[in-house]
Amino acid sequence: MKFIAIMGHEETRPMVRGLFRRFQVHMFSNVSIRGCNCDRKEGAQQPWWPSDEMIGTYSSLCFAVLDDDKADAIMEELERNPIAVDRDFPARAFLMNVEKTA
Repeated sequence: MKFIAIMGHEETRPMVRGLFRRFQVHMFSNVSIRGCNCDRKEGAQQPWWPSDEMIGTYSSLCFAVLDDDKADAIMEELERNPIAVDRDFPARAFLMNVEKTA
């Protein structure tokens, strides 16, 4: 068994769900993420942003536990056809072995 997690812009969530459906994989869950690049760089802060942090980005993390062959097929599909609303920032996929479940 494998654990696959796909993270991309919030707008990619329907595309990821569609990918899982195409491969007949039931998505276990999804999580909305407000990310932040908090490394202060000189001149990088927007003068209208009311904090000393960079503007956050909103992402989605969808994940599932699935058979090895489906996990490999999904990873190959993502390599051929990246999911993205902005070509410079395609969704990222992480694939891990599942040793145990309880």
